[in-house]
Amino acid sequence: MREDRGRFAALHGERVFVYWPHGLGDWAHVAAILPLLEPSNAYAIARFGDDYACLLDGDAYVRVLHSGSRALGDGSALGARHLGLQQRRLNGAMRELVVPEPLAEQLAAFDPTVVLWTDYPETEGRTAFPFHTKARNAARLLVARERLTAFDLTKPLPTTVDAGVDRALQRAVDERLNAFAPPGTRRYVLSIAGFSAERKNWDAAQARRFVHLLQRDDARARAVVMGDAALGDKRRWPGREIVAGYHELFGDLDAPFARAYLALLARADGVVAVPAGPFHVAMICRGIPIVGLWAAHLPEWYDEPNPDAMHLVGSYVGDRHFDRRPATTTLPPAWHRKTMLDSRVIPAEAVVAALKLS
Repeated sequence: MREDRGRFAALHGERVFVYWPHGLGDWAHVAAILPLLEPSNAYAIARFGDDYACLLDGDAYVRVLHSGSRALGDGSALGARHLGLQQRRLNGAMRELVVPEPLAEQLAAFDPTVVLWTDYPETEGRTAFPFHTKARNAARLLVARERLTAFDLTKPLPTTVDAGVDRALQRAVDERLNAFAPPGTRRYVLSIAGFSAERKNWDAAQARRFVHLLQRDDARARAVVMGDAALGDKRRWPGREIVAGYHELFGDLDAPFARAYLALLARADGVVAVPAGPFHVAMICRGIPIVGLWAAHLPEWYDEPNPDAMHLVGSYVGDRHFDRRPATTTLPPAWHRKTMLDSRVIPAEAVVAALKLS
Protein backbone atom coordinates (compact mmCIF):
# COMPACT_ATOMS: atom_id res chain seq x y z
CA MET A 1 0.00 0.00 0.00
CA ARG A 2 0.80 3.67 -0.33
CA GLU A 3 -0.39 6.44 1.96
CA ASP A 4 -3.16 7.60 -0.34
CA ARG A 5 -6.77 6.60 -1.03
CA GLY A 6 -7.53 5.88 2.63
CA ARG A 7 -6.82 2.17 2.37
CA PHE A 8 -4.06 2.17 4.97
CA ALA A 9 -5.98 4.26 7.49
CA ALA A 10 -8.77 1.67 7.47
CA LEU A 11 -6.54 -1.24 8.53
CA HIS A 12 -7.13 -3.02 11.85
CA GLY A 13 -5.44 -6.06 13.34
CA GLU A 14 -2.74 -6.29 10.68
CA ARG A 15 1.01 -6.78 10.84
CA VAL A 16 2.45 -3.82 8.95
CA PHE A 17 5.96 -3.64 7.53
CA VAL A 18 6.85 -0.01 6.77
CA TYR A 19 9.47 0.33 4.05
CA TRP A 20 10.96 3.77 4.72
CA PRO A 21 13.79 4.49 2.22
CA HIS A 22 14.04 8.12 3.23
CA GLY A 23 16.60 10.48 4.76
CA LEU A 24 17.83 10.80 8.32
CA GLY A 25 15.54 13.75 8.98
CA ASP A 26 12.58 11.69 7.77
CA TRP A 27 13.52 8.95 10.25
CA ALA A 28 13.45 11.57 12.98
CA HIS A 29 10.05 12.83 11.80
CA VAL A 30 8.35 9.44 11.55
CA ALA A 31 8.85 9.08 15.30
CA ALA A 32 6.15 11.72 15.76
CA ILE A 33 3.71 9.78 13.56
CA LEU A 34 4.05 6.36 15.18
CA PRO A 35 1.93 7.00 18.32
CA LEU A 36 -0.93 8.21 16.12
CA LEU A 37 -1.17 5.00 14.07
CA GLU A 38 -3.90 2.44 14.66
CA PRO A 39 -2.82 0.53 17.81
CA SER A 40 -4.46 -2.76 16.84
CA ASN A 41 -1.82 -3.17 14.13
CA ALA A 42 1.76 -4.28 14.82
CA TYR A 43 4.53 -2.35 13.06
CA ALA A 44 8.05 -3.03 11.81
CA ILE A 45 10.22 -0.64 9.81
CA ALA A 46 13.41 -0.81 7.73
CA ARG A 47 15.42 0.64 4.90
CA PHE A 48 18.64 -0.35 3.17
CA GLY A 49 20.94 1.72 5.34
CA ASP A 50 21.12 0.83 9.01
CA ASP A 51 23.09 4.02 9.71
CA TYR A 52 19.70 5.77 9.66
CA ALA A 53 17.34 2.97 10.70
CA CYS A 54 19.13 2.55 14.02
CA LEU A 55 17.73 5.92 15.10
CA LEU A 56 14.54 4.07 16.07
CA ASP A 57 16.23 1.16 17.85
CA GLY A 58 14.34 0.42 21.04
CA ASP A 59 11.24 2.31 19.92
CA ALA A 60 8.08 1.39 21.84
CA TYR A 61 5.82 1.59 18.78
CA VAL A 62 7.76 -0.11 16.01
CA ARG A 63 10.27 -2.91 15.61
CA VAL A 64 13.35 -1.93 13.63
CA LEU A 65 14.55 -4.56 11.17
CA HIS A 66 18.15 -4.26 10.03
CA SER A 67 19.21 -4.74 6.43
CA GLY A 68 22.74 -5.81 7.35
CA SER A 69 24.15 -2.90 5.35
CA ARG A 70 24.95 0.33 7.15
CA ALA A 71 25.62 2.14 3.87
CA LEU A 72 22.61 3.91 2.41
CA GLY A 73 21.13 2.45 -0.74
CA ASP A 74 18.04 1.07 -2.42
CA GLY A 75 18.99 -2.61 -2.18
CA SER A 76 20.35 -2.83 -5.73
CA ALA A 77 23.75 -3.97 -4.45
CA LEU A 78 21.99 -6.92 -2.83
CA GLY A 79 19.92 -7.74 -5.91
CA ALA A 80 16.70 -6.39 -4.40
CA ARG A 81 16.09 -2.81 -5.51
CA HIS A 82 13.33 -1.49 -3.28
CA LEU A 83 12.38 -5.07 -2.41
CA GLY A 84 11.36 -5.64 -6.02
CA LEU A 85 8.56 -3.07 -5.72
CA GLN A 86 7.68 0.01 -7.76
CA GLN A 87 6.10 2.58 -5.50
CA ARG A 88 3.87 4.18 -8.12
CA ARG A 89 2.26 0.81 -8.91
CA LEU A 90 1.22 0.00 -5.36
CA ASN A 91 -2.58 -0.01 -5.19
CA GLY A 92 -3.51 -2.44 -2.42
CA ALA A 93 -3.07 -5.56 -4.57
CA MET A 94 -0.81 -8.52 -3.76
CA ARG A 95 2.87 -8.15 -4.61
CA GLU A 96 5.84 -10.48 -4.30
CA LEU A 97 8.79 -9.11 -2.31
CA VAL A 98 12.44 -9.73 -3.10
CA VAL A 99 14.16 -9.64 0.29
CA PRO A 100 17.87 -10.41 0.82
CA GLU A 101 19.37 -11.73 4.03
CA PRO A 102 19.62 -10.86 6.86
CA LEU A 103 16.50 -8.76 6.39
CA ALA A 104 14.60 -11.75 4.97
CA GLU A 105 14.94 -13.76 8.18
CA GLN A 106 13.81 -10.84 10.35
CA LEU A 107 10.90 -10.06 8.07
CA ALA A 108 9.79 -13.68 8.03
CA ALA A 109 9.86 -13.71 11.84
CA PHE A 110 7.72 -10.57 11.93
CA ASP A 111 5.35 -12.19 9.40
CA PRO A 112 3.78 -9.08 7.86
CA THR A 113 0.37 -9.05 6.24
CA VAL A 114 0.72 -5.54 4.79
CA VAL A 115 3.60 -3.51 3.36
CA LEU A 116 3.42 0.29 3.44
CA TRP A 117 5.74 2.35 1.26
CA THR A 118 4.89 6.03 1.29
CA ASP A 119 6.87 8.51 -0.75
CA TYR A 120 6.42 10.85 2.26
CA PRO A 121 5.12 13.76 0.18
CA GLU A 122 6.59 17.23 0.60
CA THR A 123 3.87 19.76 1.38
CA GLU A 124 6.20 22.79 1.45
CA GLY A 125 3.82 24.80 3.56
CA ARG A 126 0.65 24.11 1.57
CA THR A 127 -1.24 22.34 4.37
CA ALA A 128 -2.80 24.29 7.22
CA PHE A 129 -2.34 23.85 10.95
CA PRO A 130 -2.55 21.30 12.61
CA PHE A 131 -1.38 19.30 9.56
CA HIS A 132 1.20 21.91 8.60
CA THR A 133 4.40 19.83 8.79
CA LYS A 134 5.51 17.07 6.49
CA ALA A 135 4.99 14.47 9.24
CA ARG A 136 1.59 15.77 10.34
CA ASN A 137 0.37 15.77 6.75
CA ALA A 138 1.48 12.15 6.43
CA ALA A 139 -0.41 11.33 9.63
CA ARG A 140 -3.52 12.93 8.13
CA LEU A 141 -3.25 10.43 5.28
CA LEU A 142 -2.27 7.38 7.36
CA VAL A 143 -4.59 7.70 10.35
CA ALA A 144 -8.38 7.43 10.34
CA ARG A 145 -10.08 10.77 10.89
CA GLU A 146 -12.05 9.56 13.90
CA ARG A 147 -8.82 8.40 15.56
CA LEU A 148 -7.04 11.70 14.91
CA THR A 149 -9.77 13.54 16.79
CA ALA A 150 -8.71 11.69 19.95
CA PHE A 151 -5.37 13.55 19.95
CA ASP A 152 -4.75 17.17 20.87
CA LEU A 153 -2.96 18.19 17.70
CA THR A 154 -2.74 21.79 18.86
CA LYS A 155 0.12 20.69 21.10
CA PRO A 156 3.59 19.61 19.92
CA LEU A 157 3.82 15.91 19.09
CA PRO A 158 6.33 14.07 21.28
CA THR A 159 9.09 12.03 19.69
CA THR A 160 9.42 8.33 20.36
CA VAL A 161 13.17 8.32 19.65
CA ASP A 162 15.22 7.03 22.54
CA ALA A 163 18.09 9.53 22.58
CA GLY A 164 19.97 7.49 25.16
CA VAL A 165 23.21 5.95 23.95
CA ASP A 166 24.88 2.69 24.89
CA ARG A 167 27.55 3.40 27.50
CA ALA A 168 30.33 1.77 25.51
CA LEU A 169 29.47 3.88 22.46
CA GLN A 170 29.30 7.06 24.54
CA ARG A 171 32.75 6.30 26.01
CA ALA A 172 34.16 5.73 22.52
CA VAL A 173 32.72 9.02 21.26
CA ASP A 174 33.91 10.86 24.37
CA GLU A 175 37.44 9.53 23.96
CA ARG A 176 37.71 10.87 20.41
CA LEU A 177 35.92 14.11 21.17
CA ASN A 178 38.04 14.85 24.26
CA ALA A 179 41.22 14.48 22.22
CA PHE A 180 40.03 17.41 20.08
CA ALA A 181 37.94 19.38 22.59
CA PRO A 182 38.89 18.46 26.19
CA PRO A 183 36.38 18.89 29.02
CA GLY A 184 36.10 22.58 29.79
CA THR A 185 35.95 23.64 26.14
CA ARG A 186 32.72 24.71 24.46
CA ARG A 187 31.74 22.18 21.80
CA TYR A 188 29.55 23.24 18.89
CA VAL A 189 28.17 21.11 16.08
CA LEU A 190 28.07 22.90 12.74
CA SER A 191 26.10 21.44 9.82
CA ILE A 192 26.13 23.79 6.85
CA ALA A 193 25.22 21.55 3.90
CA GLY A 194 22.46 19.08 3.10
CA PHE A 195 22.14 16.39 0.48
CA SER A 196 18.76 17.05 -1.12
CA ALA A 197 19.12 20.67 -2.30
CA GLU A 198 22.10 22.98 -2.59
CA ARG A 199 19.92 26.04 -2.05
CA LYS A 200 19.58 25.03 1.63
CA ASN A 201 23.32 25.28 2.26
CA TRP A 202 24.91 28.05 4.31
CA ASP A 203 27.56 30.23 2.74
CA ALA A 204 30.94 28.70 3.62
CA ALA A 205 32.59 32.09 4.15
CA GLN A 206 29.94 33.01 6.70
CA ALA A 207 30.40 29.64 8.42
CA ARG A 208 34.12 30.29 8.75
CA ARG A 209 33.44 33.78 10.07
CA PHE A 210 31.01 32.30 12.59
CA VAL A 211 33.75 30.04 13.96
CA HIS A 212 36.11 33.02 14.08
CA LEU A 213 33.56 35.06 16.06
CA LEU A 214 32.92 32.17 18.44
CA GLN A 215 36.60 31.77 19.17
CA ARG A 216 37.13 35.52 19.46
CA ASP A 217 34.41 35.73 22.11
CA ASP A 218 35.44 32.55 23.90
CA ALA A 219 38.83 30.91 23.42
CA ARG A 220 37.31 27.65 24.66
CA ALA A 221 35.10 27.34 21.57
CA ARG A 222 35.55 24.29 19.31
CA ALA A 223 33.48 23.30 16.28
CA VAL A 224 32.76 19.86 14.83
CA VAL A 225 31.72 20.27 11.20
CA MET A 226 29.40 17.65 9.72
CA GLY A 227 30.44 16.38 6.30
CA ASP A 228 33.97 16.38 4.94
CA ALA A 229 32.82 18.14 1.74
CA ALA A 230 31.33 20.96 3.80
CA LEU A 231 34.55 21.34 5.78
CA GLY A 232 36.61 21.67 2.61
CA ASP A 233 40.15 22.93 3.02
CA LYS A 234 40.75 23.22 6.76
CA ARG A 235 43.46 25.78 6.14
CA ARG A 236 40.73 28.29 5.24
CA TRP A 237 39.13 27.99 8.68
CA PRO A 238 40.30 30.28 11.53
CA GLY A 239 42.73 28.20 13.53
CA ARG A 240 43.08 24.56 12.54
CA GLU A 241 43.11 23.53 16.17
CA ILE A 242 39.55 24.76 16.85
CA VAL A 243 37.68 23.05 13.99
CA ALA A 244 37.48 19.37 13.04
CA GLY A 245 35.39 17.29 10.67
CA TYR A 246 32.99 14.72 12.03
CA HIS A 247 34.57 11.92 10.02
CA GLU A 248 38.02 13.10 10.99
CA LEU A 249 37.11 12.49 14.63
CA PHE A 250 34.75 9.53 14.40
CA GLY A 251 35.44 7.92 11.04
CA ASP A 252 37.13 4.91 12.60
CA LEU A 253 34.24 4.32 15.00
CA ASP A 254 32.51 1.01 14.34
CA ALA A 255 29.01 2.22 15.12
CA PRO A 256 25.93 3.28 13.13
CA PHE A 257 25.97 6.98 12.33
CA ALA A 258 22.67 7.99 13.95
CA ARG A 259 23.62 6.51 17.32
CA ALA A 260 27.15 7.96 17.24
CA TYR A 261 25.69 11.34 16.33
CA LEU A 262 23.31 11.19 19.30
CA ALA A 263 26.35 10.54 21.50
CA LEU A 264 28.01 13.65 20.06
CA LEU A 265 24.87 15.71 20.68
CA ALA A 266 24.88 14.55 24.30
CA ARG A 267 28.16 16.48 24.70
CA ALA A 268 27.31 19.50 22.53
CA ASP A 269 26.98 23.04 23.90
CA GLY A 270 25.17 24.21 20.78
CA VAL A 271 24.11 23.23 17.26
CA VAL A 272 24.05 25.48 14.20
CA ALA A 273 22.59 23.76 11.17
CA VAL A 274 20.69 23.96 7.92
CA PRO A 275 17.52 21.84 7.59
CA ALA A 276 19.08 18.47 6.84
CA GLY A 277 19.39 15.20 8.77
CA PRO A 278 21.74 16.38 11.56
CA PHE A 279 19.51 19.38 12.23
CA HIS A 280 16.26 17.39 12.39
CA VAL A 281 17.80 14.87 14.80
CA ALA A 282 19.04 17.72 17.02
CA MET A 283 15.51 19.17 17.02
CA ILE A 284 14.11 16.07 18.74
CA CYS A 285 16.64 16.46 21.56
CA ARG A 286 16.22 18.79 24.51
CA GLY A 287 18.61 20.98 26.46
CA ILE A 288 20.84 21.87 23.48
CA PRO A 289 20.79 25.45 22.12
CA ILE A 290 19.98 25.18 18.40
CA VAL A 291 20.07 27.74 15.62
CA GLY A 292 18.36 26.70 12.40
CA LEU A 293 19.52 28.36 9.18
CA TRP A 294 16.73 28.61 6.61
CA ALA A 295 17.70 29.91 3.19
CA ALA A 296 14.92 28.34 1.13
CA HIS A 297 12.13 27.06 3.42
CA LEU A 298 10.46 27.82 6.74
CA PRO A 299 10.94 25.89 10.00
CA GLU A 300 7.22 25.47 10.71
CA TRP A 301 6.90 23.31 7.61
CA TYR A 302 8.98 20.49 9.09
CA ASP A 303 9.74 20.15 12.80
CA GLU A 304 7.75 20.20 16.00
CA PRO A 305 8.70 23.27 18.09
CA ASN A 306 11.72 22.95 20.35
CA PRO A 307 11.99 25.52 23.19
CA ASP A 308 15.79 25.49 22.85
CA ALA A 309 15.74 26.43 19.16
CA MET A 310 15.87 29.76 17.35
CA HIS A 311 15.56 30.00 13.56
CA LEU A 312 17.01 32.53 11.13
CA VAL A 313 15.26 32.84 7.77
CA GLY A 314 16.88 34.41 4.72
CA SER A 315 15.10 37.01 2.59
CA TYR A 316 14.59 34.58 -0.33
CA VAL A 317 11.71 33.03 1.62
CA GLY A 318 9.91 36.37 1.94
CA ASP A 319 10.74 37.36 -1.63
CA ARG A 320 8.94 34.22 -2.84
CA HIS A 321 6.07 34.83 -0.40
CA PHE A 322 6.56 31.43 1.18
CA ASP A 323 5.57 32.98 4.50
CA ARG A 324 2.07 33.48 3.10
CA ARG A 325 1.43 29.78 2.66
CA PRO A 326 -1.17 28.11 4.93
CA ALA A 327 1.34 26.29 7.14
CA THR A 328 2.71 29.66 8.24
CA THR A 329 -0.38 31.86 8.22
CA THR A 330 -2.50 29.40 10.26
CA LEU A 331 0.16 28.64 12.88
CA PRO A 332 -0.63 29.89 16.42
CA PRO A 333 1.61 32.85 17.33
CA ALA A 334 3.15 30.97 20.28
CA TRP A 335 4.59 28.42 17.85
CA HIS A 336 6.66 30.98 15.97
CA ARG A 337 10.27 31.35 17.08
CA LYS A 338 12.11 32.73 14.11
CA THR A 339 13.66 35.91 12.78
CA MET A 340 13.09 36.99 9.19
CA LEU A 341 16.24 38.61 7.80
CA ASP A 342 16.58 41.23 5.08
CA SER A 343 19.44 39.44 3.33
CA ARG A 344 19.53 36.19 1.41
CA VAL A 345 22.87 35.20 2.93
CA ILE A 346 22.52 34.63 6.66
CA PRO A 347 25.34 36.61 8.33
CA ALA A 348 27.59 35.03 10.92
CA GLU A 349 26.93 37.86 13.38
CA ALA A 350 23.20 37.05 13.40
CA VAL A 351 23.94 33.40 14.08
CA VAL A 352 26.19 34.19 17.06
CA ALA A 353 23.50 36.48 18.48
CA ALA A 354 20.78 33.86 17.99
CA LEU A 355 22.90 31.18 19.64
CA LYS A 356 23.15 33.34 22.73
CA LEU A 357 19.34 33.66 22.81
CA SER A 358 18.59 29.97 22.22
